[in-house]
Amino acid sequence: MAEVLSVPRSIAEIYGLLYISPAPLRFADIEQRLALSKGSVSEGLRFLKDHGMVQAERAKGSRAETWSVTPSLAAALADLLRRRLQPALEKTTGELASLQAEAAGAGLPDEVRERLAKLSRWNTRALELMPLLLARPPS
Repeated sequence: MAEVLSVPRSIAEIYGLLYISPAPLRFADIEQRLALSKGSVSEGLRFLKDHGMVQAERAKGSRAETWSVTPSLAAALADLLRRRLQPALEKTTGELASLQAEAAGAGLPDEVRERLAKLSRWNTRALELMPLLLARPPS
């Protein structure tokens, strides 16, 4: 899944480690167990936290932060797709419209114009389905 979403492997490894861990882990534990640099762990945890996939906790009286996964993997993945896929589809809408206009003006073969029209319809349908497929679960 990480590869499909163009998420770096180190981020997927961090999430996987936290997911299978029976208890929250400290930053240093993650760094050591995965043999990752501090920068990679920091970037990975920030990405996962920003996408609602992990959470940081501090025990009372402790300065040490521990990390664990959030309760709903489905909600976190839907949010990640919503943040990555929807903007790409929205951007593509305008680009496809421009390409269709150029193709019509350039006298390109009907087959090319039909393919662009089909891509545009797929893009539109994907945008229409996004709210249904990635609806936020009721709280």
